[in-house]
Amino acid sequence: MTEKSIAYEPHPVSPERKAELVAAGFKIVDAVYAPKVGTVALREDGPTVEEFVAAGYLAANYPPSGYASRSTPDEIAAAIAAQAGANGSGTDTSIHLSDEQLHAAIKAATGKAPHPKTGRDKLLAHYNALKAAE
Repeated sequence: MTEKSIAYEPHPVSPERKAELVAAGFKIVDAVYAPKVGTVALREDGPTVEEFVAAGYLAANYPPSGYASRSTPDEIAAAIAAQAGANGSGTDTSIHLSDEQLHAAIKAATGKAPHPKTGRDKLLAHYNALKAAE
């Protein structure tokens, strides 16, 4: 089966236009499903979590707005945990962690990742229990 190019056209498409596009080898799709043009891509030249923390920012706020992460979730979780321990803030910082960061921190501490569908409340409870046991 040959792959057809897609023509995004506002519907309804006139019979003449449809015949023209089909003859040219296009598959017709309603224009409302066209990919958004001009979406802003995240910049790839941002800091790593180490550089971010060294500049004085909270690891929990990594990556900076508009930038893609250059660090693994494990590195981010480790930086957050290290910063929390250095600040003496204990488990209070856990509410500022994203679900992804909580998953990474729990995996780093236990060697086993929580189930992907584990809710935020359970992730926080597990994370706080691990921090209290340290």
